[in-house]
Amino acid sequence: MIKIIMSKFPKENSFYIYKDIEKNLDKKEKAFLIVPEQYTLESDMDFIDSIKYKSVMDAKVLSFSSLISYISQRLSLKKNENLNQVSKAILLTSVLDEIDNKLKLFSNKSFDIDFVNNLSDFFSNIKEYYFDDEFFGKINKNENLDPMTKLKFEEIKLIYDSYIKKLENSYIDKEDELEIIKDNIKYCDFFKNVNFYFDKFDFLSDLKIDFIKELIKIGAKVTISICLDWKYYENNIAGDMDIFDQAIRFVESLKNIDKIKIINLEKENELLDIKHLYENFEKYNPQIYQEKTENINLVESISSTNEIENSSLIIEKLIREGHRYSEISLVLANSDEYENLVKRIFARSEIPIFVDKTKKLSDNHILKTWLSMIRLVVFNFRKTDLEAFIRSNVIDFGENAYERILDFQNYIENRKIKGAMIFDDKYFVLDEKFYENDEKLKKEKEDELKNVNSIRKILFDLLYDLYKIRNEKIKANDLVKEIYKSFDKKIIKSGFNHYQENIRENRLEIFEENKQVWDKFLTNLEQIATILSDSPTKLKKIYKLIENSCKATSIGIIPPAIDQVLVGDFSRDRINDRKIKIFVGMTDIYFPGNNNSEMLISENEKTALENEGIDLKIYKEKKDDKIILNLLRMFTSSQKIIFSYSLINKENDPMNRATSISDIINIFPNISYKKIAQSKFDFIKYSTDLLDLKAFQILWNIKNKEDTKKSEKEFVKSYLKFKKDNIENYNYSKNSSYDLFLKGFTYSNDKNLLTPEISKKLYDKNKFSVSEIETYAKCPYKYFINYGLRAKENKNLDVDNLEIGNIVHYNMENISKKLIDMDLKEVDDEKLENLVKESFQKAIENSLDLGRANDNKNKFILSNIYESTQKSSKKIINQIKEGNFKIDSVEEKYGKGGKYPEVYVDDKNYLEGRIDRIDKCDNLLRIIDYKTGSKEIKIYNLLNGLDLQLFVYMLAAKEKKSENLFPVASFYFPLKDEVKKLEKNYDKDEIKKIYDDKTKMNGLIIKIDEEILNLLDKNFDGKKSDIFKITRSKDNIFSLEEEKIVEKFIKKLISSYISEIKNGNIKLNPLRINQNSYECINCPYKSICKFDYTRDQDKFHDINKNISINDIKKEQSDE
Repeated sequence: MIKIIMSKFPKENSFYIYKDIEKNLDKKEKAFLIVPEQYTLESDMDFIDSIKYKSVMDAKVLSFSSLISYISQRLSLKKNENLNQVSKAILLTSVLDEIDNKLKLFSNKSFDIDFVNNLSDFFSNIKEYYFDDEFFGKINKNENLDPMTKLKFEEIKLIYDSYIKKLENSYIDKEDELEIIKDNIKYCDFFKNVNFYFDKFDFLSDLKIDFIKELIKIGAKVTISICLDWKYYENNIAGDMDIFDQAIRFVESLKNIDKIKIINLEKENELLDIKHLYENFEKYNPQIYQEKTENINLVESISSTNEIENSSLIIEKLIREGHRYSEISLVLANSDEYENLVKRIFARSEIPIFVDKTKKLSDNHILKTWLSMIRLVVFNFRKTDLEAFIRSNVIDFGENAYERILDFQNYIENRKIKGAMIFDDKYFVLDEKFYENDEKLKKEKEDELKNVNSIRKILFDLLYDLYKIRNEKIKANDLVKEIYKSFDKKIIKSGFNHYQENIRENRLEIFEENKQVWDKFLTNLEQIATILSDSPTKLKKIYKLIENSCKATSIGIIPPAIDQVLVGDFSRDRINDRKIKIFVGMTDIYFPGNNNSEMLISENEKTALENEGIDLKIYKEKKDDKIILNLLRMFTSSQKIIFSYSLINKENDPMNRATSISDIINIFPNISYKKIAQSKFDFIKYSTDLLDLKAFQILWNIKNKEDTKKSEKEFVKSYLKFKKDNIENYNYSKNSSYDLFLKGFTYSNDKNLLTPEISKKLYDKNKFSVSEIETYAKCPYKYFINYGLRAKENKNLDVDNLEIGNIVHYNMENISKKLIDMDLKEVDDEKLENLVKESFQKAIENSLDLGRANDNKNKFILSNIYESTQKSSKKIINQIKEGNFKIDSVEEKYGKGGKYPEVYVDDKNYLEGRIDRIDKCDNLLRIIDYKTGSKEIKIYNLLNGLDLQLFVYMLAAKEKKSENLFPVASFYFPLKDEVKKLEKNYDKDEIKKIYDDKTKMNGLIIKIDEEILNLLDKNFDGKKSDIFKITRSKDNIFSLEEEKIVEKFIKKLISSYISEIKNGNIKLNPLRINQNSYECINCPYKSICKFDYTRDQDKFHDINKNISINDIKKEQSDE
């Protein structure tokens, strides 16, 4: 006879069994308690805690798998290699990969672990429910079934047959092993009169029921618990709840093997509303509960984030009321949506949690690092894999690891080193010749390269042997051995040990988890080597098998032992132990969830098969029903229930409350229903974060002179006084500290003046460059970062605009020098081309090291620059020919020790620099500044402290009194080709005219007399020049008087800037030209200054486009 323990309370069933075992132990009777695999540890602990014995020898808590092993050992049965869940996944992955070309519907699924797991479960069902060839034959021959359904089962059969063939004479899976054990139970005399208890099973397969049948035949005593309310079993029609159909079928199947005796454990929930909920939930005709619910609450939130914030508020309120965290569970309808939110928000609120879920080996940080190490080889050193590996803190890279790793990463990224390049020495040597003239920079680069090569050597030692065979097809077990060799090295083991030591004290749960990783990883490698054996394969497939095996491998986690909120989902049995349950995510999207996508056979296909009389047995159960049934069981152990849902998820998708919630509202029309307003003191008083936020809001309102209630002002006073008085023993989060609160409220990204000491250390000088002054005029803080802190951007392999400018400048300097002593009439195209070619090559050698100069992309860019330089060189010659000025000097320094003197802007401070080119006609000078970008002089820019170069160059030349020189023009010479869109067809002459216009010089002219313009351009017609541009208003042409006015103004302006620099003024004050053009747009320091365009409009200083020389003249005359 089978004894059935029946109760709607799962815990009552288990407790009855524990006590019954205790009675049997008193009578010296042996007992076996069989539970599902995932509940063995928990049941073992609960069992010992529930009986009077502290240890027992005659009672064992086992799963079916461990029971099979126990019997097999007792009978000394010979068997093939055991196939556990992980090795089964490996074998199935291998099978799918091998027959992939025969599959259509399931092609390319071999490395989809979810598909592999579903297939594994289906194959288990085939065996456990005795599906045979006849079953598949019926489907194949049925004309009424959809062709896709038939193809699906045809391919499942093909995969299954291949799987069975792999098993033959080599492996045995748990279903075949149970079949063998079942057939050998008759020899188990030692089980006679032994008590067998089966607990926490919702159902048992045909094979397991037959196993129980064999136990009964040899005289074993069987007790089975079933979680089912007696009244629904006794009168199923009256109960009208089909979610219990499977449990009822389970009882009926037991009747087929022996007589049954049902022990009904009657117990009622004393809380009327929860009792009513259990009895009417999911009923077709529920009874209405008219009273207001005392223990059932419904909470609506705006968003998923808001929903978890509200849940934390509710928990904090419960704790203040005297409850413990260990009484509370948070049940997530969708872990992907809510789990990370819970971790983040609860950590901020300092609510301790234990996330109860099956953790996969593949989720472990150490294992992720090791997998990234193999991926480096398989996927040829992808950037993401390299970063995951070297920045993991799991590998022991030795002393100063962080600095060396950073140098290595920057070098690899900046030099665009990929794949096998990392093993090639030529990419990791210093261009000695390039750095020979700068010992300091050379030493810096040598140190950097030393760090880079130290990390590279470690990678070489770890991976090169494996890398050499990455594309070869060799024996699988040999490949696995090579992988093991890479991991069996000191750097891996010491890195693991150091990592463990670092987390031992503060993260004990992770420490314990990590202790399992090495053994499980090695076991997976061994299983792959055993299963694939000598079959030839490639490293990529082995990696995929390792990855899948790790996804299929579970890590044991320590059950909660301290006062923590338990976080889980509807599949977690531990949640039943908690008195207070908060069900989160009860929306139509997440509850009960659309799980059909996870199954091989869809609901429509199951229905179609049933209509044709084809019984799928296990698939009669709907996963949605399973979740609802678990929810119902959770009600039985609850003293307080809170249903929570939100209207919008993280993706901003709209959501409605779940149908089940609507049903509950129908059952309880007066349910306690809340929309938590986080502005009300009734709720925020339970959260220190929300109290801070409320205080902030009130203070901001007061600051902005908005209406504020007297009660709000009193609250802020009291709250801040409380925080200040308790500053030493305030035990909440750092965000709640008084000092940090004040810092937050008074925060501004305004930059205070530097102290005199710091300013003196940074700017203890009187010499400045024009570029420095222009930078300060654009933004004082940018000047501070650039010239004060001297922040450097990482150089990458690509040649940048600054380097292109340097190359072009050096090239033009060299060409111009050679043109000085040449008769320009004799310089033909061929001679000029050779001159440009020679100079350009020298320019590259002076600007780029060999590695960057030889990069293909850089070569392409420089070839275009070279062509542009040839055109510019011709343009120089033509412009010189068409005027009276000849090249006098090139790259000439003005300043101390230079040909031209420094430019003093006041008694102490002066400007120094270099002038690209100076042309001369008698005592008249024309200054040329080469520009690789588009640059046009605007007088208002000059008067706003920008575009100072041309004018300052003229001042420097004028300062050389001894030679009575007079600069009459200062021009930008454009060296950049531009692409212009042509709206119509143009002939060659028109295109040449467009080019000539684009390459005209533009700048400032001092009109000392009427002949100046003709000296600059012999062909000047009084209106237009082919050499230089004249603005419409001719404001770029100064009279001598205007030149003196501007000189005085510019010197005074520059002097004021220098004064501000030395006084430590580093304010955020960027220049704005207009709404679409301002200094911050392309600034490399945005992440440092934290300038916020939407909030910091008042910090801009707008360019004054209305300023004119006449205005300045008037001001100066008034002084």
